[in-house]
Amino acid sequence: MGIKVQGNKIYLPKIGWMRFHNSRAIPTGFTIKAATIRQRQDGWYVSVRIEDKTIPDYILKPLTDIKSVLGCDLGITKLVHLSDGHQVKNPKCATNKKTKRTLKIRQRRVNRKVKGSKNRKKAAVLVGRLHQKISDKRQAYQWEIAGLIASRKVDVIAVEDLNVSGMLKRCRVKVDETTGRFLSNGQSRKKGLNRSISDASWSELIQKIEYMAAKSGKVLIKVNPKHTSQKCNACGHVDASSRDKEKFICVACGHIDHADINAAKNIKELAVSNIASIVCGDSAKLEPRGSKRPKYCKEISARSMSKRVEPGNLSNKDIKAAMS
Repeated sequence: MGIKVQGNKIYLPKIGWMRFHNSRAIPTGFTIKAATIRQRQDGWYVSVRIEDKTIPDYILKPLTDIKSVLGCDLGITKLVHLSDGHQVKNPKCATNKKTKRTLKIRQRRVNRKVKGSKNRKKAAVLVGRLHQKISDKRQAYQWEIAGLIASRKVDVIAVEDLNVSGMLKRCRVKVDETTGRFLSNGQSRKKGLNRSISDASWSELIQKIEYMAAKSGKVLIKVNPKHTSQKCNACGHVDASSRDKEKFICVACGHIDHADINAAKNIKELAVSNIASIVCGDSAKLEPRGSKRPKYCKEISARSMSKRVEPGNLSNKDIKAAMS
């Protein structure tokens, strides 16, 4: 016997019938495929996955019909910088002064209680609810931003293929060879950067943008972020000294621009170059200035190890079809 929903009751295998708050009715014609149950700080939640085979899948625009690309650079001071000059503010849900102070006070109350006591458990619940509130605010804001980016009048959305887990790793330990003592490795300064990256939650934001782009019939491409923040978009010169915090002043040609917007433009040109490497014929219009067409494309998001490909990702079949 599978999962069933009747009014405000749901049947779960090995558990039986349970009451729940049916916040959204299941449309007619849909069948229940699976249910996910999870516990949060304020109770238990159930998510029901439904399916209707009569509804067609989202159709992505062919690569040969692509005319416009939007580059997105993720940051901390501003959450997203777009290649068209638009910037999205970062609310800093967990790292603003008010939230940090409230969290510190509540955590201090937990530490002052006797271990194992009921008062300590009550104080810990308040800490958990604050974390849940922070998470809910972040999720809601990211969905809003993903919808705004996907609603842009473009055919392709390009983002960086970031290794966020690698960026959050600790610095390597430095040891003095003569004395054997540990030397400063910059971990104390990197600690604040790690908190800001975790608060921005870039990986989840990219997933939401990918989902909303697929619903809008647009393609999301992930490009290699190497040298995107050090390369001049005007002349193509790469130099780390060209960037001064949020300013970008090219040491070769003197081009001045916002550092992150300049990076977003570089991301856009990388995506254009990758599309041009796949599409033949009319792709010359999509090539960036002063760049040669690469022989192959590494950066397009594809999942060759699995038969199922999520909406927004190009599969090997899509790439072969575009090349033929």
